Amino acid sequence: MNIKWTEEDKQFVIDNSKYMKDKEVAEKLSEQAGRKVSLDAVRKMRQKLGIRKKQGRGICGVIDDEQGR
Repeated sequence: MNIKWTEEDKQFVIDNSKYMKDKEVAEKLSEQAGRKVSLDAVRKMRQKLGIRKKQGRGICGVIDDEQGR
């Protein structure tokens, strides 16, 4: 089922993707929104917002396109 993303939900993803794993973002959003937000939903929204994560297990950084890192 598709969920309706509020602007607050999107802003939470933007603000926390740099510091949290997608799984952690999904758990926090589920608590805040009072509905189940899946890991895949967070990943898709993050990618839709143009936020790319650094590769590697357990890495919480994002790629800064301006610096190419």
